[in-house]
Amino acid sequence: MMKDINKKIEEQFASLNISLIYESKEQFYLYADYVELVCIISNNYVSSSDIVDRLTDNGLEFKLEKEKLDGQIGQIEAEIKDVEEGWISNIFEYLNERSSLFKKSYPFIVDNNGIKLINEKLSSQQRLYIYFLISSSLKFFHKLKHELISEFEIISEKALKAFLPQSIVHGFGANSAYKGSARAKIKELAKDINLAYKERIVNQVSKYNSKEEGLDVVGWIPFNDNNPNTIIILGQCACGQNWIGKQNETRRYDRFYDSYILPFIHALFVPHDLKNAKGKFNFDKDINNNTLVFERLRLIELLGDFKFDETFKSKLIVDKCLEYEEGLV
Repeated sequence: MMKDINKKIEEQFASLNISLIYESKEQFYLYADYVELVCIISNNYVSSSDIVDRLTDNGLEFKLEKEKLDGQIGQIEAEIKDVEEGWISNIFEYLNERSSLFKKSYPFIVDNNGIKLINEKLSSQQRLYIYFLISSSLKFFHKLKHELISEFEIISEKALKAFLPQSIVHGFGANSAYKGSARAKIKELAKDINLAYKERIVNQVSKYNSKEEGLDVVGWIPFNDNNPNTIIILGQCACGQNWIGKQNETRRYDRFYDSYILPFIHALFVPHDLKNAKGKFNFDKDINNNTLVFERLRLIELLGDFKFDETFKSKLIVDKCLEYEEGLV
């Protein structure tokens, strides 16, 4: 098994190509991740101008307002340069905000002109940060997607347990203790949380479906009276950039079960950094009501005592990323 993951890691890094351009230049959190990844794989101090050169070489365009195109070529080039500098300045301002929020868990040193990895040996928390960074960038690490996603579910399970230490927490996805078809899993969970399931609706799930029907992590706080009037959290884990749409997946369980007095709490676990300098989410308009979000900062804070060690295949991926070296292109 370990031989297989080492082979996959070697294959992935032999073809590693971090040259993707995102749809919108306003997706600062994605470009901030991009800058951090470039810093790691270049194994060097990376300046803001290095990043602009790399992105423009890969096709990123900085367009001017139409009326500005009537000027002289030299003037246009100077104005484009101003736009580039303003945009990259905003990215590095965002990175400085990250440094302030993540504190000792942040593995980089950032100034207004560039970024570099810290010199000393990285802590478990800093390596965990890099794992979240890689897991947020699956398009670059598609050969290792299964390992990264599978272990993110395990790590999310541990974070939920840390958030609710009196709770019972189980994975319900690929690493679940619940076995059999999706129908069987849904019915077994109903017994554990002491709720009735709706036979007609549950039986609409294909008997050949062994997937979890959108539920990756579940936690509840039991009382000695076994009364189902308790906090029940249904969690979905989403590493990809389409995490916004993933929020609705656990809501089908509102149809499977009859909640008792207190509605379910739906949770979204993402490795992305969604916070701004004020600690608010940057995507309030995209987050559903009744969604409890566990994103990069909250996960790292909850996992303060977590040992990100060799029991996780993803630790090998992080180590390889740190030793890998690619020149800027």
